[in-house]
Amino acid sequence: MDMDVDDAVQLLAEVGRFARERIAVLAARPELPIAPPQMSSLTQEATELGILPLTTSDEGFGIWEHHTDTMSFNTGALRHIAYASPGVAFAWHRLALARFVAQQLGLTLDSAALQGTALVPTGHYGLARTSLARWLRGDELHSDDSALLSDWLDRTSNSTSVCAPQEWSGMLWPLWSDGCIAWQYTDRATLNVRALGGMHGFDELTGFAVSQSVPPERLIQLDPQASRLLYMRMLKMDMLGLLAIGGGALDRGQELARNFAALRRQGGKIIAGHAAVQHMLSDIEITRHQLDMALAAFDRPLDALDIGALAAARVSMSNALCLAANQVMQVHGGTGYMRDVGPEKLLRDQNMLKLMSGGTRDLHAFLAGWTGVCP
Repeated sequence: MDMDVDDAVQLLAEVGRFARERIAVLAARPELPIAPPQMSSLTQEATELGILPLTTSDEGFGIWEHHTDTMSFNTGALRHIAYASPGVAFAWHRLALARFVAQQLGLTLDSAALQGTALVPTGHYGLARTSLARWLRGDELHSDDSALLSDWLDRTSNSTSVCAPQEWSGMLWPLWSDGCIAWQYTDRATLNVRALGGMHGFDELTGFAVSQSVPPERLIQLDPQASRLLYMRMLKMDMLGLLAIGGGALDRGQELARNFAALRRQGGKIIAGHAAVQHMLSDIEITRHQLDMALAAFDRPLDALDIGALAAARVSMSNALCLAANQVMQVHGGTGYMRDVGPEKLLRDQNMLKLMSGGTRDLHAFLAGWTGVCP
């Protein structure tokens, strides 16, 4: 099925309504994260409404089911959901991304299996720096490149950090095989899984350390060109999704800051009249406009997007989003640090988004490899 602009507008309105009426209600108290049963129920509702893809075979209008002329639907939907709960948006983004990868690989997953699939888009650390970029470019790899990529996607010797709903049942992740990225889908029961302690953010989700006890036997291997194309597309989607989720969290933070500044009095007047508060509110507004422009620039078919431009935008915007979240908290003064108010959680969630898929530190080295700066 094809989606046109009118379809996207109407569907985004429905996603916004669902986010406000169902997700935001359950996430109304920041100190009480959405419980696993509630998370499962929300995911089922979103699937039934078509916000999330139903299976790997059925075609619909869910997130990441279309990536040609309606990119704004994917980013807009995630932004609506993240306004209500960044953690829920992140979980659904990765679920929809898992469906995209599984479909491209020819995997058949029913609704229950798909909803329980945790996607790991990268290796056990970072983005394999310049080596990954050179492989995506199709350059000849040095011996140290192959060694780094092999170690990066070694699921047996290294534990991989996973952030997912508590009840995930299957894992879809990339591995290095015969000079290419291959993929594996495996049941949770076959993996070594250890729940981690409390994460910095995304209180609705759980952190896990996951590894394999024996080297994988069943891999889905693609030819080199198809392997690069799939991984490139997946990485672009992930970067776009993380930016959109950060935008939704920013939208909510800006609303909290404005409402508080319009009501709180200090020194005999509303604090919105103080120059320091106006400066902070303006910083938040500037960041929102920067993000709007960044997402608008990437509102094109996926294959027309340059991954280097996306990586650069993610570095700059992730830092700006974290700073804006801090400004939201500073507008609230000491109250902003309290867990039951809201800004404190939004700041932690923005920090978590910055750390996802290797964080932003490795993106500088990735860019050097992608642009050919690094020999």
